[in-house]
Amino acid sequence: MKKNYLAAAAVLSALLSTQACAEKPAPALQSKSAVLQCLDRKIELQADCLPSKNPLASTCTRQSLTFKDGADRQLGERIFRPAPQQATPAIEEKVSELVCAETPRGDKYIVARMDNGGNCDNCEWLEVFGWDGAPVGSDRDKKNRNKAVAEASNAAFNDATKKVIQKKDLGRFYQGSTK
Repeated sequence: MKKNYLAAAAVLSALLSTQACAEKPAPALQSKSAVLQCLDRKIELQADCLPSKNPLASTCTRQSLTFKDGADRQLGERIFRPAPQQATPAIEEKVSELVCAETPRGDKYIVARMDNGGNCDNCEWLEVFGWDGAPVGSDRDKKNRNKAVAEASNAAFNDATKKVIQKKDLGRFYQGSTK
């Protein structure tokens, strides 16, 4: 009887230790996309992210903005790169809003409001693209903002001068599991 008890205890102990040592499967990446239609332009945000209820803590391993014309031809693309030397390749930038705006002179821009979830002077910034999808610049370095970035920023966000064609709030884009 004592031998059976010891044998059963040994088997149970082995099973429990095997189960405790088993690796948990990595959560599945979720593919997400959002589209902003502005006149004859379509801007699509695509990302592969780990599920998270907190958008600031969401980890995305792939993210891009694609710019297309009215015939659905790709004009440009902004591919976001993961930060180097991390166990999980994570992209720092999150797109919190997309805005298509027109300056008083009639120039049209696509403005992406960006953030990295931090609380610092350069943790929120704008990336500006021309109507053709080509990068115009960024105001992440607030001291060296070029004139076109300033004009696009004013057209998108300054109450006195803004002329918004269309905009999309992406604050919840990185939350949950919806595509």
